[in-house]
Amino acid sequence: MTILSRGRYLRVNQTVVAQADFFQVDGYTRVAGLTLVNLSSKLFFDNALQPWVLANGATVPDGLVTAGHVYIHEIVGAPGHYSLRFRPNVAGYWRLLLTYAAGQQIVAQDYDVTAEPQALQGTLKTSFV
Repeated sequence: MTILSRGRYLRVNQTVVAQADFFQVDGYTRVAGLTLVNLSSKLFFDNALQPWVLANGATVPDGLVTAGHVYIHEIVGAPGHYSLRFRPNVAGYWRLLLTYAAGQQIVAQDYDVTAEPQALQGTLKTSFV
């Protein structure tokens, strides 16, 4: 079984835009034509499994990616390249596992999600006369 893993830093409600790679037995040739039937996902937030649904993202623009779904689809014009998107809605540690069981492969991606910094609440005010 092959497991690929990498990590990123993000802000709360920032859409994760990534790609997933799955290869034939030769380890080089990409597997084209995978659909939701061929893949499964597990999403963890602070080491707790989340009930998020794997969904077809072919017709979902980045601006409409919502929490509660992990969107995946094959990129048009690039057979064997898969777009992967989701929107972490809480600060903490997120881990996504995307499994292609027939090819015995798992793509694992880690994300450290932080809250937006608070605006500085100073006592000085700027004034132009």
